[in-house]
Amino acid sequence: MFFDSHFNLLPVEKQWEYIITQTPAFIRSGLRDIVHEHGHTCVQAFYAALIEHPDAALFLEKDMIEKRLSGSLQAWVERLFPAQEDDVPELIALQRRVGEIHARLEISPGLVSYAFFFIKVSLNSFIAKKFDTEKDQITAILYCQYMIDFALKYMNMAYNSDFRKKIEQDQSFRMLSLGQDLNFEKETQKTTFFDWSTQALFCLCEQRPENLQTIGESQFGLWMSHKGHGLFKGMEDYNLLQAMIEKIDLRIDDIRKNKEIPPGFALVLKNNIYDLTLLTNRLFQGVEALQSGLDPLTKALTRRFLDVVLQNEITFSLTNDKEFSLILLDIDHFKHINDEHGHLIGDETLRFIAEMLMNTIRSNDFVFRYGGEEFLIVLTERGRDDAMACAERIRSSLEQAVVTTSTGNKLRMTVSGGVTTFKGETKINTLVTQADRALYEAKITGRNRIVAFK
Repeated sequence: MFFDSHFNLLPVEKQWEYIITQTPAFIRSGLRDIVHEHGHTCVQAFYAALIEHPDAALFLEKDMIEKRLSGSLQAWVERLFPAQEDDVPELIALQRRVGEIHARLEISPGLVSYAFFFIKVSLNSFIAKKFDTEKDQITAILYCQYMIDFALKYMNMAYNSDFRKKIEQDQSFRMLSLGQDLNFEKETQKTTFFDWSTQALFCLCEQRPENLQTIGESQFGLWMSHKGHGLFKGMEDYNLLQAMIEKIDLRIDDIRKNKEIPPGFALVLKNNIYDLTLLTNRLFQGVEALQSGLDPLTKALTRRFLDVVLQNEITFSLTNDKEFSLILLDIDHFKHINDEHGHLIGDETLRFIAEMLMNTIRSNDFVFRYGGEEFLIVLTERGRDDAMACAERIRSSLEQAVVTTSTGNKLRMTVSGGVTTFKGETKINTLVTQADRALYEAKITGRNRIVAFK
């Protein structure tokens, strides 16, 4: 099955309709016969693959598959391969409903795609027996591939949309998105934006277009994309600010690519900087100082809001094709500190570590007090290697640090850590469990070390 240049210009739903109408009728009828006769075998292949996947074990049970899921999936397969398709909008609507169900159950698109691969393999084996010529077999295999791929496309679109709505309905995230004093955060972001604007104007004055940095790449831009998104979400000024940043960054990208600064751009940028500064001030003035929801001892975020933050980062990662990572840290032999020096000194130690963590990470990252002596860090837009490097810096710094307590005692301590990176599995508990397993391995292999989840 070959597509002409006209195919790429069609809307997605018309592309799907085009594939159906351009496939010979006897090929479509043959696939219909296959799914009617062997659909149950394909469904068994799907769930046999899924049940073996460690992440699927969190929400799948054998009894559930046999009583509820298998029949629904077989009906879906048969609906996907009719002999003649005359209602593509209804077919699309079905895929969207399935995607919304996946979002509510937190079954990730990556996991669904993995299992659907085995349906394709199963159907291909029957296609080879159904059609006599190699040409017909190839046409049928391509038709099967395209139909399932387009179904997955609409499922994933609905999944991302529904998952995003779930997060936006949780208004508690706004109250905890900063994690520290609002006035301090306001001054910090004013400084980071001033630093970016000064550097940008110097590059323009010195005719160094290749050194221009986009706002999105700056600390100010990263903060606005993550913590700012939670704090200002739904505010008109925030949408306007993001639109302005996107427009400026597109121009900067063009300038870096062409290595040439257009006449008058410096004045335009200066005016844009003024407008962005005004918008930023208005946004901060529109919210009150936020301190509720912080751990009273360490001033880190409480785990009550961890799910909301992780949901937000998962949606951001799915939408923007970005990674993010978790670091779960545990103070080694903390019970010994409490037993030997008392709980007040233990509290001073926890405050010292929390302050050190918040001074180490970037302003767009999050620190939670996860347990008694455990801290969890969410590193936004950071992959495995960066997360491991960050965790190792923390471990090394704490190993070398000396805590001078209020009683004059000097304490040393070490931490163990587990690291995991988001890879498309959207069940929140899975991410935290992975970090916890890596931390456990660090503990049992000697402590004072960082281990990545494998």
